[in-house]
Amino acid sequence: MIRFDMSAVRHAARTTFRLAMGGLLAAGLAVGVQAQDRTAISGTTVSLAPLKGFVPSTKFAGLENAEAKASVLVVELPPEAHPQLSTLFTNLETAKTNFAKQNITIDDAEDIDTAAGKGRILTGQQALGAATFDKWIVLLKGAKTVMITVQAPDDSDLDGDDIVAMLKTVSLGAEPTIDQKLAALPFRVRATEPFRVVDTFGGLGVLMTSGPLNVDSKGSQPMLIVTYQTGGQVAAGQLAAAGEKLLSTTRGFEKAEITKRDTVTFAGDKDGVMLSGTTTEGTTRKRFAQYMGLGPDGRFVRMIVSADESSYPSLEPAIKTIADSVAFAK
Repeated sequence: MIRFDMSAVRHAARTTFRLAMGGLLAAGLAVGVQAQDRTAISGTTVSLAPLKGFVPSTKFAGLENAEAKASVLVVELPPEAHPQLSTLFTNLETAKTNFAKQNITIDDAEDIDTAAGKGRILTGQQALGAATFDKWIVLLKGAKTVMITVQAPDDSDLDGDDIVAMLKTVSLGAEPTIDQKLAALPFRVRATEPFRVVDTFGGLGVLMTSGPLNVDSKGSQPMLIVTYQTGGQVAAGQLAAAGEKLLSTTRGFEKAEITKRDTVTFAGDKDGVMLSGTTTEGTTRKRFAQYMGLGPDGRFVRMIVSADESSYPSLEPAIKTIADSVAFAK
């Protein structure tokens, strides 16, 4: 499950690391190389020659192999993220320490040559529930900072050498347009003035704001994030509890005061949940709302928005319009 740090979103370097780590937790996994056929990962700069059995995912930016229960997840971050992540990837002990916080055990690190240039790959495992997955995580630099995670059950027939060979075929092209990125998301959403789209991230989420700044280090502008959950599932009737838990673990909202709990229609779910209330960021008191809607497969879409108490009322019509536009992609 990907968790979003509202204050980190306003700090490019910090945001990149947290979103990347969140992407690692959610990564499904992929497998079998057909070097003659290259596949472009929709909404990203990445193309690669996938292993046999891997097809483009409709749930995230990457590939899936349903039979092998494996996936390839592509997370693209601002170029400013590369120095920070490079430090993490270069030093094996640092990588072990930091990835352990995400319940990922790193065993090895090595440099590899890819079609996109030099890359650094980490290999390890992650326990997810009762299952254990092997992981290959590669960091590359192009127009964006690119992190690709391959994940497969440890008892699968996938060969590690084949997976590394697949990752060596990665090439990086031009950055897609915002419209192309939005079209590649596993949900649909439309910005409404005064909100505008800043960017998408990880093929799973979109960031909007109102105001002139894209990187708002002081948190002075309203922020709105919509994201799709890829890891784990929520049972019917458990969405409200899951929403409160998510909110309490989102940086900046750990001590949020929930003043209202509503059942709403969101992302096509007539039993969607909206939590609203107040939180404090630095010395500024803000109002927030969090919407969640459950899909037929137990996955959900989450929208969270915050703004200064004084400006929030004027934004409510736009917030509702944006919330009403959210729908799972067909």
